[in-house]
Amino acid sequence: MIAQKLKIFITPFCEATPACLLVMVQGNIWLATLGHLQKALETGFITGLGVLILSLLTHRLFSNKFVVAGITGGMCFVADLLVHPSHFGGVATEAIVTGAFTALISLLLNIVGKKLYLHTQDRIRKH
Repeated sequence: MIAQKLKIFITPFCEATPACLLVMVQGNIWLATLGHLQKALETGFITGLGVLILSLLTHRLFSNKFVVAGITGGMCFVADLLVHPSHFGGVATEAIVTGAFTALISLLLNIVGKKLYLHTQDRIRKH
């Protein structure tokens, strides 16, 4: 049970952190500083913690990959707003882009992960 809860925290943390870092530097990773990395890690931590807390309250919702992506993106939006001001656009523009990018990463990883899992299971059965 602890391993499952740890996964529920680590997965959105690992999705939100790079998304935040890339959006903060507007895709130019060479501009990233330790300050940017710290803010991205804070955003990822808050996102992971938020998703973990929501999973404790509404665990039924976490069976749908689209809902999981939406929850992860929404929590990342909130976390980004809390951690730092926008680096471009309006007050919430960067947070919206970061949340959407995180949701996209979550959805893609879910789809690719499932395909890899099924492929691996198929190969194991053949041998």
